[in-house]
Amino acid sequence: MKTKKTILKDIRGSLNAKSTARNSMGISELFYNSNYLIGKCFSETELNNMSETELNNLIKLAEFASEMFY
Repeated sequence: MKTKKTILKDIRGSLNAKSTARNSMGISELFYNSNYLIGKCFSETELNNMSETELNNLIKLAEFASEMFY
């Protein structure tokens, strides 16, 4: 289980990633990164207001979704 500080840092870092790779539907491959996906879905304020448990659950869900949709 990651700490809230680590999760927020990882999400911020993923949002700085640059990629021109696209899937067959033209969507950025970055959306298969769970941290990037969460960072694009929720504002920084929303993420800061979440508990460590909520953030870890979001990571788990996003990782599962990324695997299923890939």
